[in-house]
Amino acid sequence: MTWNHLAFDLGAQKLGQAAEFACGPGGLIYEAARLDVQETLDRLTGEDSGFRGANRAWRKGPEKDFVMSHGRYVWCLYEEKPGEPTGDTARRLAEKLIIRQRQRAE
Repeated sequence: MTWNHLAFDLGAQKLGQAAEFACGPGGLIYEAARLDVQETLDRLTGEDSGFRGANRAWRKGPEKDFVMSHGRYVWCLYEEKPGEPTGDTARRLAEKLIIRQRQRAE
């Protein structure tokens, strides 16, 4: 089983734009996927202290492989589907998460 990470900005949806997402290289072990997200959050926290809460939440451990910052930026892990391009899996997951966030906002 391999893992990857996904990041996207829910704020684009609020502006009527399509949410852009970015996923990792794929084919990662779980710990490497978590570390990639942690390194991103560390860098962002250094640039903007507003990411500190998301960084702390991620560091608490793998109870949740999902974190949000500023009410719009999302990072999460996902298990890749054998035989499916990782970008397709990421897109499907991002769409599900966006729908879920919209429903919570209503």
